[in-house]
Amino acid sequence: MKTLPRLSQRSNCLPFFAVFFIFIFHEFFSLWTCAEEEPSMLYSSLIRRAQEVSSQSIFELPPLATWKKQLPEKRRKWLEMLGLDPLPPRTDLNVTITGTLDRGSYVVEKMHFQPTPGCRIAANLYLPKEIKGKLPSIVYVCGHSRRGKFHYQLHPRWFAEHGYVAMILDPIQVGENSGIHHGTYSKDWWHWYSQGYSPAGIEVWAAMRAADYLQSRPEVDAERLGITGLSGGGTISWFTGAADPRFKVIVPCCQTGNMYQHIRDRTIDGHCDCTYWVNTYGWDFPDLASLIAPRALLVGAATEDVLFRPYAFRDLIHRARQLFILYGCEEKIDLVEAVTPHGYSPKMRIAVFNWFEKYLKGSDRLVTDDIAENPEKDKDLAVYKEMKPPVEDKLKDVDKSFIPLPGLPELKNKEEWEKYQGQCLIKLQDVTFRQVPKVINVPEYSCRRQGQTSSHQFRTYEFHSEPGMLIRAQLAIPLGFLRPYPLVVGAMQPDARSPFCAKGAGNSSISTNSGGYACVEVRGTGGSSIGPGIEWTARRAYPIVGQTYYERKTLDLLTAIKTLREETNIGDIVVYGRGAEAAVAIYAALLDPGIKEIVLQDPVVTHWNGGPEFLNVLKVGDLPHNLALAYPRPITFIGKMPKEYEWTKKCYDSRGEGPKIRVIEQQEKWSQYSKN
Repeated sequence: MKTLPRLSQRSNCLPFFAVFFIFIFHEFFSLWTCAEEEPSMLYSSLIRRAQEVSSQSIFELPPLATWKKQLPEKRRKWLEMLGLDPLPPRTDLNVTITGTLDRGSYVVEKMHFQPTPGCRIAANLYLPKEIKGKLPSIVYVCGHSRRGKFHYQLHPRWFAEHGYVAMILDPIQVGENSGIHHGTYSKDWWHWYSQGYSPAGIEVWAAMRAADYLQSRPEVDAERLGITGLSGGGTISWFTGAADPRFKVIVPCCQTGNMYQHIRDRTIDGHCDCTYWVNTYGWDFPDLASLIAPRALLVGAATEDVLFRPYAFRDLIHRARQLFILYGCEEKIDLVEAVTPHGYSPKMRIAVFNWFEKYLKGSDRLVTDDIAENPEKDKDLAVYKEMKPPVEDKLKDVDKSFIPLPGLPELKNKEEWEKYQGQCLIKLQDVTFRQVPKVINVPEYSCRRQGQTSSHQFRTYEFHSEPGMLIRAQLAIPLGFLRPYPLVVGAMQPDARSPFCAKGAGNSSISTNSGGYACVEVRGTGGSSIGPGIEWTARRAYPIVGQTYYERKTLDLLTAIKTLREETNIGDIVVYGRGAEAAVAIYAALLDPGIKEIVLQDPVVTHWNGGPEFLNVLKVGDLPHNLALAYPRPITFIGKMPKEYEWTKKCYDSRGEGPKIRVIEQQEKWSQYSKN
């Protein structure tokens, strides 16, 4: 039970309101401090990173001339993060019209087209019945209502009835389209991050190809293109508007927030994968708005939207407005809010329609009429007789092919290999480990003695690998062993019961006759362990701020190694990894050339099939290829070498270093390679 702070005897003469004020302050402070507590240390560090990303987004603007010079490279980076750099070939769209509806004042053409060969997008094209001259056109991108374009049909109809050509597209996995947009959300396809794939990429490309088609139509004014949509369609409106300058008016509805909100409030839990891009460069939504300026941008939002909170969408508009002011066109950005839940409201729709009338049609006429009811039956608007694409449609597997990935290189001579090796290591640093400092400084740390046994003395190191992320390293120092002694360092296994006596990494038997060992309680283990209720969120949240769960574990391991090197008698550092943590050991070694050897036991063999995720890593190579980048450092497999790593061995063999890859039966058989 809480009590008032005790007052001195003289305080008894204080008026009642003073005592009341102290009580209120005490209660408020207690509530405030409780509110600041986070569910876990790991998630707190994520929130900190999200706050950093959101607070830095277009915070400082250069002079306009400088900004314009920077714009092409910024847009290229945006396309890269969508998987669209370079843009795919603009192949034949193979537009197929499967039916036409004449509704008196407007006509509907039912069609499908192929933005990339074999991948079909179902669409309806709405046109005014009477057409005079060339008309402005709208690409309407649907939200993720199960019915897709059928659910949103009244909006393109409104546009057709008011003098526009409007093309409405089904999203991936929705309406009459195949494909998957719930990869990490419901299938644990963490390899999407390793590919650098988001389903947003194919959806943006489909919208861009829809623009290609509209511009080819004789009824359409190619210079007056707009894009809009709600919810998931709001996302693709944002993304496409930032990617393609041909769209002169962009109106995303009920899909505007920032990374801080998505992580702090865990609204990410309500979003599928196409809400986000592969955030290699650590951007936020204001950066997308900055690629749209000075084109006309209206954001529709709902204050009671459980997915997008007012503090986030208002901050976005405030930041973006500064760039529009710099361009001298503040009037071309605006926000319309309705006190409603997620979804359209009459107020929002009327604002949207008037925005297009003003900035796409060039009309000052005030629109007051909303959408009409009496929707068509789904079967009447259906593109396919069975309301689903043919079995040979490739959209269902587009995630496997949309991002071009390198194959294994031809084995070259030593000089060519070393050049190629250097290029790959640079690319890994640029696209996968951008958030890991190239030079890790020794952090402030504490060290405690933890007693000893007949064979080892134990110590605990504590430090922060990043602000707020406390990491412990348990060190076992061999007694009666020559100094300096080699040290085998491993990341703690997620299922390890305890790091007691440095045994949580699974490498404690390795140094029976060969030196010391250490267990690093990387995030998600030991003192920062998390359960499934937060791990799923964290693994989906890290990539939207330019990191991944396993990339952060790698940072923790590298920082621990940097700290342990301060120990006077430690000699060569060897990294050990088992299971998924083998990937952490491999990449730690690639980022730290001072690591002398890699020891692997039952290692994971691929980043595919839900393997440990590292942003864009498959754009360099899969694990057997990337392990070979450690050449010519020694690699030891304990138990057996998985067949997938035979390529690594072949790579070493071809360069005369085959003996440096060895297989030993058990940990106790390990001994350090001679120093040469």
